[in-house]
Amino acid sequence: MRLVSILAFVGFASGCADHGAEGMFVLNNTAPPAGTVCTLTGEATQPFTSAGTVSYFATQLGTGYILTPLIKSRITTTNDSQINERTIHLEGANITLKKQPSGPSQSFTALFAGSLLPGATTNVSFELIPIDKITALGDPSQNTLVTADVEIYGTMGGGNISAEPFQYPVTIVAEGKGVVFGLGNGGSVPPTACTAATSVARTGNACNPAQDGAVDCCKRSDGELLCPAIPEMM
Repeated sequence: MRLVSILAFVGFASGCADHGAEGMFVLNNTAPPAGTVCTLTGEATQPFTSAGTVSYFATQLGTGYILTPLIKSRITTTNDSQINERTIHLEGANITLKKQPSGPSQSFTALFAGSLLPGATTNVSFELIPIDKITALGDPSQNTLVTADVEIYGTMGGGNISAEPFQYPVTIVAEGKGVVFGLGNGGSVPPTACTAATSVARTGNACNPAQDGAVDCCKRSDGELLCPAIPEMM
């Protein structure tokens, strides 16, 4: 399967925080701006998403649910000489997924890299619900609610540091249930050929077409899907 290139950027915004039991915490899951480029600024003023959706059809596209959390540091400094030793070097997240209201759970670690300056905020991105977890916990015939418990971790000054646990709900939407993933005319109908597409395609989520919105795909001459079906890419 072929997807439009996905770009993720890490940025910083200045701020101030006190020390706490954990040295950082997740403010929210940032919602990417409209368009086809996944751009995250790291600023607290960005819009956010309180719950997610991902199409079961994502299993055919090769990408799961991407989380783009905004993380804030609780670490403070009194002078510039302390910045380097008080910068948090992000390494990954320990994740536990649980099918609701009752069902099996899956635990794993997602690795990523980034830096979080003292008192600042930053965005990272990683796969919260990989394809194999969608298959294990979801159902192609009905919607499935999954809660994700996320603990981001890293190092600072040679020691380990972790964030407060962050819980985020995601609905795995069954094929043909709702207009979460449009194929050609929407729903579960087969996609039209890219050469025959005549309408403006819905582009969906810029960081991952298969989640948090509607997207139209078309079928390329080589049989692969193009998502979104952007005319100039046909």
